[in-house]
Amino acid sequence: MNVHPFWKKRLYRIVDQIFFVLCTFQNRRPLAKLDSHLTIKHLPLPPSTPAQQSPSRLLSNLFWEHLPWATLQKNLGVIRILDTGCGSGHYEQVFRTASKNRLRSYHGLDVYRHPDWDLDTCPTQRTFSLYSGRDITPHIPEHTNMFVSQSAIEHIRNDKRYFKSIKQFIDAHPNRPFIQVHLFPSSACMKLYGRHGYRQYTPRTVSKITRLFPDAQCFLLGLGGPSCNRVHMNFITKPIALDGIDKRKTTPKDYQKAVQQAILEDNVHETFPTDPSFWALIICSHWSEPFALCT
Repeated sequence: MNVHPFWKKRLYRIVDQIFFVLCTFQNRRPLAKLDSHLTIKHLPLPPSTPAQQSPSRLLSNLFWEHLPWATLQKNLGVIRILDTGCGSGHYEQVFRTASKNRLRSYHGLDVYRHPDWDLDTCPTQRTFSLYSGRDITPHIPEHTNMFVSQSAIEHIRNDKRYFKSIKQFIDAHPNRPFIQVHLFPSSACMKLYGRHGYRQYTPRTVSKITRLFPDAQCFLLGLGGPSCNRVHMNFITKPIALDGIDKRKTTPKDYQKAVQQAILEDNVHETFPTDPSFWALIICSHWSEPFALCT
């Protein structure tokens, strides 16, 4: 059935309004009912040239680069990753480079098959699976010891079921150390991105996840903050909404300078509990020693 563009636009606007209301309700009281064993802090990261990456994507990539991969290898033995929402699988290269080739195997999951899955140009043991977007249990390789996601769990309708599946796998291997690393949007991202996925996250809603792992070490790290968010708003969100122009492309040098300065400002002010640009959640299960946060 063809829908007149006027009514289609009205429908999209109504959906956006409903999304905004639901997310505003979900993101209320961000510091209420926190998990007592969840450590929450701002994570300073060094400024870097962003090219045309958004501030949150740049910060995420810097986070993966500065994750203590040597410590992971020491505790896990070999690093075998399951990446949920892997897309093309290009983060396998990010992990392999950042870890200095400590990655033994990589298995990607996504609801859509990507042509790059068939490429055989990587020295790492690399495999992929299609899944329904609901239950990942049948697709977890037996040797997995590191669960990761990058900008994915906000797209999973029942995120709690996703983490329960991981918990069941971990509980079935009580003598094996595990680490989970998940990067996802903060409540500040609602104004920056608009309708994106099903939700954003706050310390309160993350606590519902970490309570599933009462014996684990859990860390919620804020990446970026108000300065990075202003850069996103001024160079990306507003120009695209008003004129259809992405100023990252039209004024790349100004954008790069603004992002670098914003990262430094957020590092100095240590923005927690103000909304960061993105969150990184680390969950260490059956870990033999206190996990040292990346710096």
